[in-house]
Amino acid sequence: MIFQAAVATGALPRPHRWIERLVDAPDLRTRRFLRAAALSFPLVVTAWSTWYDALAAREAPDAGQLLAFLAGGLSLYLVRRLPVVPSVVAPLVWAATGSCSFVMVMAVVLGARRPRGWLLVLGAYTVLHPLGLVPVPCSFRAGHVALPEETAPLLGVVLPALVGGAVGEASRLVALREDRLRLAAEVAAARAADVVAHERLRLSRDMHDLVGQNVSRMTLHASAIAARSADAEARSLATRIADTGADLLEDVHFVVGLLRDGADGTDGATGADAADGADGADGAHVASSSGPDIGTGPRARSSRSWQESIDAAERDGTVVRRHGPAAGPIARTAGLDDASSAVLDAVLAEALHNATKHAPGAAVDVRGEIWPDLVRVLVENPVTDHAPALPSGGHGLAVAAERAASVGGRVTHGVLGERFRVTVEVPR
Repeated sequence: MIFQAAVATGALPRPHRWIERLVDAPDLRTRRFLRAAALSFPLVVTAWSTWYDALAAREAPDAGQLLAFLAGGLSLYLVRRLPVVPSVVAPLVWAATGSCSFVMVMAVVLGARRPRGWLLVLGAYTVLHPLGLVPVPCSFRAGHVALPEETAPLLGVVLPALVGGAVGEASRLVALREDRLRLAAEVAAARAADVVAHERLRLSRDMHDLVGQNVSRMTLHASAIAARSADAEARSLATRIADTGADLLEDVHFVVGLLRDGADGTDGATGADAADGADGADGAHVASSSGPDIGTGPRARSSRSWQESIDAAERDGTVVRRHGPAAGPIARTAGLDDASSAVLDAVLAEALHNATKHAPGAAVDVRGEIWPDLVRVLVENPVTDHAPALPSGGHGLAVAAERAASVGGRVTHGVLGERFRVTVEVPR
């Protein structure tokens, strides 16, 4: 709510807690109480006016006066839809009974709501007693007011109208402040969205100009080597580099398109993340089960599936040994949804990429376990001391953990003995 935001930021002082609950966010019990109070208020005014008139006159009201009080009370139920009805009935009740309580109530209502012609009605109320159109109010007749009778318009009309005007003006001021705060919040949200859109456009341009162009240049160089080299093995490696670069270029174009779509105000899905793997010799680490929703949207066109990741690792010289349900399509066997299947594919791809990079030529064991409530996949490879010193951003397994957390799973990784293990668990 705007009121709560204003109080939290200090734009408005914090009121009493019961007032805040009553005005800003009334619960069901409070709403029922307010509804009951609104329904019973005319009855309370009618009963009080009848009792006070009898007290002032020292005799019970007759049938005509009772009907007048009843008509005045019933007319108050129309104060929202037809305010002209209680405005006319109130002075008639004063003339018939000598009680100005209904005029006082209407003076408060007219001063607070200010409907069309409210000043004329209040002016008419003010001159009723001086012109002799109504009797002296019963409070003056009973001696409960020590002021002269000439002050009846002041006490019966002017002061209640001032009270109602103060209440109405305060309500309008609060509404105006809420409108201003709402407008300021909308402007701030629009500015933030504009900043995000510009940043997305800048990132898309940088990715296209820096990453895309360099990857394209690398692909062209690899294709040239494949075309001109006389060595068959060199041609094969160059061809694989060119194919990998072409796939990566498609991924870059995919992400650039997502960024530009989001900058244009359309809903862009979250693409596959291209983060480098973490060093396999790092200490044990357990990912949190909570985190941002990363990488659960549509994957890029060149994102590898479970089998494609295994085939790519084997082409790179890695021996992949699959055990148990991991020997086949484990996600399909376990009946996982697309989001959980994508998590298993991404974590396996990252684990195999790390094993190929940090333990080249070593065998990798992939084990699968299907339980009633979860699916677990374990990827292990030996820890070697002669691994090449390749650049590593250290974000791959962190991103994998965030992917798993987005579907309620988790990723753990660390060195156990002389082997590095990555474990992913996703719920079924």
